[in-house]
Amino acid sequence: MLNYFYKSIKNLFLILTSIIVLILACVVIDWFLPRQIHNGLIVASLHFIEQIGLAVVFGIFVFFGYKTFKVFRAAESPSQEFIKMTPTVIIWLVIIFLGAIFIDNHGSRSGCQNYNYNEKLNGGVKVFNGKKYTINICGSGVDNSPFFGDGMDTVHLTVLSEQGALLARRRYKVFWDGEPGNEPIGIEKDKLTYYDDENQDGPRSITMPPTWVDWIRARLPLVD
Repeated sequence: MLNYFYKSIKNLFLILTSIIVLILACVVIDWFLPRQIHNGLIVASLHFIEQIGLAVVFGIFVFFGYKTFKVFRAAESPSQEFIKMTPTVIIWLVIIFLGAIFIDNHGSRSGCQNYNYNEKLNGGVKVFNGKKYTINICGSGVDNSPFFGDGMDTVHLTVLSEQGALLARRRYKVFWDGEPGNEPIGIEKDKLTYYDDENQDGPRSITMPPTWVDWIRARLPLVD
């Protein structure tokens, strides 16, 4: 069983080594470019770092998927090989899950320090059924990237209890330069409503107080 884990580490090491060699090659090539476009490759790479990262992750999944396909195709008993492979798959899924949590918590550009939309979108302290909740709406800035940019602002809406505990979280898009767009959240007796300008499929809502499903959903990475 550990044989597959060791092989996966070896393959991952080879992939990372190839990526490092590619980066060094780009730096060397960029060094010999004419002065007027010197550092062009580096600047372009930094500009598209998110897209490059997604492409690398996709390539790694394709690589390991192909390796798995070859193992099953050559095995005399695919079911036995699957059992042997399962612990390795579980270990890597746990690592990926923890990595996703870290990226979701620390890698997002969203933050109230630079993009606090509580005043614009009707956030702040609200009262539902006699209880106070804090509604924070924090953005990331308009995405005008020439590659995947959509001209919209990705915002995080969080619902906190009076004690500051996270109860619910939603991620959606706001379009600042058109109508309809940038609608403030609505406050009703037992729910709050918000509008996702990316889909424009009508108001979405969060039950107040949030349910246990909202509590779990707020703690899962990349699903809000």
